[in-house]
Amino acid sequence: MANVDRLNRQVLNAYWIVAAIVFVVQIAYSLAEEGSDPDIRIGSVLVRSLLVVIVAGLGEILYASFRRYGRQVVIGISFTMAYLNYLNLGLYTENTPGILLIFPMFVPLIYFDRRLLDLFGALNIAFYAVFYFAIERTIYDRNIEDFVLRISMLACSLLLGRVVLSRAIEIGRQVEQLTKTQQDLIVDKAISQRLLKTDSLTQLYNHQTFYEYLEDLVEQCKRNGLNVQVAVLDIDNFKKINDTYGHMIGDLVLKEVSIRVGMAISPNDFAARYGGEEFAIIFTEKTPEEAAKYAERIRSGVEQANYSYMGNHPVTVSIGLSAYEPEDTAETMFGRADAALYRAKRTGKNRVVGYDADQDALSPK
Repeated sequence: MANVDRLNRQVLNAYWIVAAIVFVVQIAYSLAEEGSDPDIRIGSVLVRSLLVVIVAGLGEILYASFRRYGRQVVIGISFTMAYLNYLNLGLYTENTPGILLIFPMFVPLIYFDRRLLDLFGALNIAFYAVFYFAIERTIYDRNIEDFVLRISMLACSLLLGRVVLSRAIEIGRQVEQLTKTQQDLIVDKAISQRLLKTDSLTQLYNHQTFYEYLEDLVEQCKRNGLNVQVAVLDIDNFKKINDTYGHMIGDLVLKEVSIRVGMAISPNDFAARYGGEEFAIIFTEKTPEEAAKYAERIRSGVEQANYSYMGNHPVTVSIGLSAYEPEDTAETMFGRADAALYRAKRTGKNRVVGYDADQDALSPK
């Protein structure tokens, strides 16, 4: 709607420019004319120009009052001004520029509106026929050849306008289809990339994406001193849950835990399903103490969740934490968090444990 209003405004502005040009042309013709009082000629020009200004001003009022019919108002005023300017210039020359009558027929092309083009094109041809026999032939004694030429010109212009408009509409549809195809490809690509990076069950990132992101962050830690903590989370006694309630219930538990993880971490953190019942989380821009608080929030959220589909049997998680240290790699950093997780399991489960070099061995669970 805003684009159409802007377009209408531009056409209305063009009316004023055309009115100014015709005024200048009339003054030039008037000054060059001989045999009559210059003051009278100038006065006549001013009167006719005032009429054009009134029509243009009326267009502004109608457009402001009937914005819903803006296109019809703009084309209608264009039609009226074309004939006024045609008549004004016709006072000075026998070969009045016929392009003035074609102009309102091409305004509908701006809107890509075939119905308006046909309506005002047919109206223009019919009106010119009346105009010729009522004014041009009667008052100015224009010959019939001029009428045939003008009518032919208007008819050809209408046909040409229809061809141009049809082609423009066809190109517009092709561009629209191409744009839609490109959008579909972009969406498909985005979906494909997301599928490659995420776990289908939990919708968290997968093992590979986790390591890629952790490697990038470790490099940033080395260059910029970024604070990064890694947490490894494991669902306690998950095999027993699967054996007792079945794998379908086990999948529901995995989904619930992933939801609790997503709810607890901050927007700058990164959570992934590492494999099986194990999850990995990267905390960024946090001290070890802050990361421990977030990990505790996850542990508490999982424990307090409602597992009605398995008779409210409690579900808990154990979490191991590790902070970045100089000369770390993604593997060593994850290995320390994994060792801390092993100690959390060994010392009673359902707890958050930070890596301790004196107590944790870098070995798999």
